[in-house]
Amino acid sequence: MTPSDTSNGWLEVIRGGDRVWIRPIQPDDVDMERRFIEGLSTASRRFRFRETMRSPSDELLHLLTAIDPATEVAFVAMVDDEARDHEIGVARFSAKPDGQDCEFAVTVTDEWQSKGLGSHLMHHLIEAARKRGISKMHSSDATDNSTMRKFAEHLHISHRADPEDATQTLYSIDLKRAPEDALPRST
Repeated sequence: MTPSDTSNGWLEVIRGGDRVWIRPIQPDDVDMERRFIEGLSTASRRFRFRETMRSPSDELLHLLTAIDPATEVAFVAMVDDEARDHEIGVARFSAKPDGQDCEFAVTVTDEWQSKGLGSHLMHHLIEAARKRGISKMHSSDATDNSTMRKFAEHLHISHRADPEDATQTLYSIDLKRAPEDALPRST
């Protein structure tokens, strides 16, 4: 799980003392990504994909693992379950053509939530966006996703009701205004 060369990832210790390896997603992570998505609760799959699919299509898995390095970044969080690496979280963004704004998403399996893993993933995502010169990150989610709302409040991510869709909440981070330490690394 944890290569000695950390240039391709980070070893993080999350709440409770668990050690988690975070690294860029790779095209050969398709099977791991499938197991991750299938292991999410119905509610978590609905919040992430806005539908209640049981299993992702091969096309969706390709989109999620074959990252375009010009516009996308995706990190997976894994633990070693002795048989193979086990994905427990993922964070990604996709930049707009102008490179100034990107849409982000963070998903953590239900049993690993509330341990600071989402904060670690978000920290690495923000760091990657800043290195690319991106000035704003945004996301939208279902208004009834209280986990996302609490996560946003914890990380001081701005959020407001979508004026065009009462079922959606809009989230945004102004990377030019927010100082480096405005978003906690983890807690």
